[in-house]
Amino acid sequence: MQVHASRVETGWRKIGRFVQRIVRQSLAKWIVAGMIVAGMIVGSSLLAHSQTGEPAPAPASAPVAVTADTKPDAKPWWRGITTDGFMSFSYTYNDNDPSSRINQFRVFDFNDDEPQLDVAELVVQRAISAPKQFGFRLDLIAGSGVPKVTAAWGLFRNMSTGVAHNVDIPQLFVSYILPVGKGLRLDAGKYVTHMGYEVIGGYDGYNDEFSRGFIFGYGTPFTHTGLKATYAFTNKVTAMVSICNGWDDFKRLNNGYTAAGQLALTPSKTSTVTFNFIYGPERRNDTHDQRGVYELIGTWKPLSKLTLGGDGIYGHEQNGVAIGRDAYWRGLAGFAKYSLTSKFSLAFRGEVFNDDGGTRTGTDQTLQGFTFTPEYDMSAKFSRLNSHFKKADGKFVVRGEVRWDLSNKNVFFVGRNPTSDRQFTRAVNLIYLF
Repeated sequence: MQVHASRVETGWRKIGRFVQRIVRQSLAKWIVAGMIVAGMIVGSSLLAHSQTGEPAPAPASAPVAVTADTKPDAKPWWRGITTDGFMSFSYTYNDNDPSSRINQFRVFDFNDDEPQLDVAELVVQRAISAPKQFGFRLDLIAGSGVPKVTAAWGLFRNMSTGVAHNVDIPQLFVSYILPVGKGLRLDAGKYVTHMGYEVIGGYDGYNDEFSRGFIFGYGTPFTHTGLKATYAFTNKVTAMVSICNGWDDFKRLNNGYTAAGQLALTPSKTSTVTFNFIYGPERRNDTHDQRGVYELIGTWKPLSKLTLGGDGIYGHEQNGVAIGRDAYWRGLAGFAKYSLTSKFSLAFRGEVFNDDGGTRTGTDQTLQGFTFTPEYDMSAKFSRLNSHFKKADGKFVVRGEVRWDLSNKNVFFVGRNPTSDRQFTRAVNLIYLF
């Protein structure tokens, strides 16, 4: 790999650049993040009395134990409301030294050589699990990485310019479980997509790697606005169907609707198989041309300390490249995580993504990526400072990452010019969640 003189700096000069980049961070995004953190603390205090001595319920999308809500002497519904939080900070360094300070074909870690608040998340919800229960969920996020990418058209993304900023609401929906069979769950509003092995990430789930893969960033949507129904036929078979506005659309870009579904199987205690699909018109003012993506995901835990996963997708859009030429994209990814101790683990991701026609990445190319992530978990016991901070108890996660991206085209910038077929980055990531 070519060595650039601009990378040869003394230690003090490097530290100086690092500090300058911190100072140049937008003050507004930190103020908004501070408001979210304040909301976490205030919400925790207000709800402390109703939650004292009771375990926090699971996320709204996951089943939890039947509560006392269905009994005649049930507590007021508002006492089931919980608040949770998540924050992620990172710093990424690109060996190619792109003059734009942008890492090519990355999702949230697109800023090079600049520390950033990826996301600060506040979740307010009432989780439900039994028939005739009503619930809701609100996710509010801010930061310089995630919100700009996940923002939906017509909400926090401008319908005319496509510009998004440092705040987003990825989820805002109400839920009700109909007394049909074992309980038919309905969710109406804005919710994260069911597609993908990887997730946007938050207090109720984050990925084993810091950066997101090509399938997550270019092969599938982030959120939907619409209605979905979920039913667990048995403890091994669950199905979901959805009708929504489309890919990342709060307001419709056309007069059509998008259909989606999921079939989740749990063959054994150590394995899962999930089939996902989504199909509908996704281009502005075009209800004729259809886009469809089909995905197969599997996980397997052959050892108590080892987890393996796989993700394969096939995408197609009519006349996506030009009139008479359809667009296709295909992706395959493998994941592995091994826990050396209860606190320290190592994770690996290998992937390939083919963009036939260049409609997903902007270039007709095949991308490959290899990512290695060590992780160390630590408990966060703020209650040791003051008992009022008990709800803020959670954990810290410290991660490093090295990632090597390859393409069959010279698409990666070295300095000012796209002259390389590879990109190597290193990153540090700090997570706090409660």
